[in-house]
Amino acid sequence: MKIIYDEAACVRCLACVSESEAGGVTYEDGRLLFDDTKPEDWANIIAICPAFAIRNEE
Repeated sequence: MKIIYDEAACVRCLACVSESEAGGVTYEDGRLLFDDTKPEDWANIIAICPAFAIRNEE
């Protein structure tokens, strides 16, 4: 899976960071970072985003 993140659409609610259990989504220096090699429930992280700023490359 390849995560696509639209920084311009992101409202920085950090719900994705809160939902991340394996460190796949982190917030550092004012930026969201995604590591799609981590064993996350990526479908849930994508679904929880209120701004639809996260998706998977299909």
